[in-house]
Amino acid sequence: MRGKGPWVLAIVDERGPFAWLIANVVVTALYFALGFAVARFFAAYGLFPAPIWLPAGVAMVAAMVGEARLLPGIFLGSFLTNDLLFAPELYVTTIISVTNGLGPVVGAMVLRRLRPCSGLFTSFAGVLAFLVCTTFLNPAITATGGAIATTLGHPSLALFYSIWVNWWLSDSGGTLYLAPALILWLGLEQESEFELSGTPGGFSRRDLAVWAWIAAVSVVLFLTPPLRGTYIRSAFPFLLVVPLSWIALRMSLRSAYTLVSLVAIVATAGTVAGYGPFQNHSLANPLQLVGTLVVLLAMNVLTIVALMSERREAENANKVKSMFLAKTSHELRTPLNAIIGFSSLIGAQAHEPLTDKKYVDYARLIQSSGRHLLALIDDLLEMAKIEAGRLELHDERMSLTGAIEDAVALITIPAQTKSIAVTTAVPHEVMITADPKAIRQILLNLLSNAVKYTPEGGEVGVTVSFGDREGLTIRVSDTGVGIPADAIERVFTPFERAHRDAIHKIEGTGLGLAITRGLVRLHGGEITLQSRVGEGTIVTVTLPPDRLVRDAGNRRGGNPDLPTRATAG
Repeated sequence: MRGKGPWVLAIVDERGPFAWLIANVVVTALYFALGFAVARFFAAYGLFPAPIWLPAGVAMVAAMVGEARLLPGIFLGSFLTNDLLFAPELYVTTIISVTNGLGPVVGAMVLRRLRPCSGLFTSFAGVLAFLVCTTFLNPAITATGGAIATTLGHPSLALFYSIWVNWWLSDSGGTLYLAPALILWLGLEQESEFELSGTPGGFSRRDLAVWAWIAAVSVVLFLTPPLRGTYIRSAFPFLLVVPLSWIALRMSLRSAYTLVSLVAIVATAGTVAGYGPFQNHSLANPLQLVGTLVVLLAMNVLTIVALMSERREAENANKVKSMFLAKTSHELRTPLNAIIGFSSLIGAQAHEPLTDKKYVDYARLIQSSGRHLLALIDDLLEMAKIEAGRLELHDERMSLTGAIEDAVALITIPAQTKSIAVTTAVPHEVMITADPKAIRQILLNLLSNAVKYTPEGGEVGVTVSFGDREGLTIRVSDTGVGIPADAIERVFTPFERAHRDAIHKIEGTGLGLAITRGLVRLHGGEITLQSRVGEGTIVTVTLPPDRLVRDAGNRRGGNPDLPTRATAG
């Protein structure tokens, strides 16, 4: 689970200020360690300032995780690295360190706004936003600070431009080296939900062999003596783009980018040590080719996975349309046939006279069928709006407590019919800022599902809790049939049902949870589901803290003021 923002780690956020202090210390240590390694390594060969500044990747990831909360760690890491390793004037170190912290934080804040709902690495728009913010905006800010600091005593536009370009390239390359791999390994961004390899849950031996082969070839390429006077061997490393594309499509983006980072480190180390195909008398700085290789491999891997994810999304959309036609034809025909059939009987005056009681029954059946049909069409239109991104929220201050009471009242009769006890544990008056219609639909969908799939004599419960950090949590639990583990994620897919054999026994099209998740995410929240077959299900909806109205008497912790109420059939 996450805390505030899409990348904040709950393991840090939930533990409060002390955990953030430790996180700042870790960032400082990592920044200094990488800075020390780069400075020592490159300086030994006269290549510093470093053509590739690895700490930039750590700073960018830290800014994504904590934004301003990890700014002190980034600043201190930069300050210690510059002051202890290069010893410039104090004001130069300070300016550089301020912008070295400011650049990643600004880049992370802009990236958060540009991030698509599906994630950074599952669409081309997300990849483009990542590249713009992390390899253009962030390095532009750090390069500006560095160029200003180093040219204050020697004002020269040409010198400023030269330092700015080199600084920008250095930080940009360092970000591409490590940041995507760290983001994926920390779980800050999810990979595509689609299995491209056809081997879910693991990789084939062939895939692992290709991965190991690329790693071995990279070591051999860059740790063998150079062949002077030949250009052909210099092109060999760029052919790695082909097998890396295989890894990205067959295994995962995380596996592919881990390999990209490994190739980049081996290529850099070997080239600086005087080995590998990029060592040639005609090249003033062979590390420029290393940087080009890293950019090519990184952008190819990120782009190819994003485009394939978009293609799978489009294929899935077509599949959903086909499922819609297949699964709703019966649902649409049943009420329509009832409407047509009973209205025809009335029109033909099958029972004389029209005052016969049977016509009243026919009218009720027509009304019931019409309502069922209207509800189905409403669900379909709602789902279409959500998927098209055209559903707009109309936020206003509302009572969550009142919305829960209304939803419970609506499911009381079906609950009583099955002798199901409905209990609530809700604070006296929880005020939130949200779309009232959407919140009521979320609650009604969850409660209706709970009653629908709970056998006679079961229990359904609603609880609410909240706090300053964790936000607002609504839990709907039941003692129903439960959901198999392999179907938990599937139930959030449109037209999918957890129990396929129950489709004809229990009415529904499989849109309820899909619509609910869409509405929750539009509010900036998340929905999770825990279930065991035969024991029941717990659905948890979490809304961000800024949805709570702080001046409405909402007390921290959300301890219920009202006793638990029960509605038993």
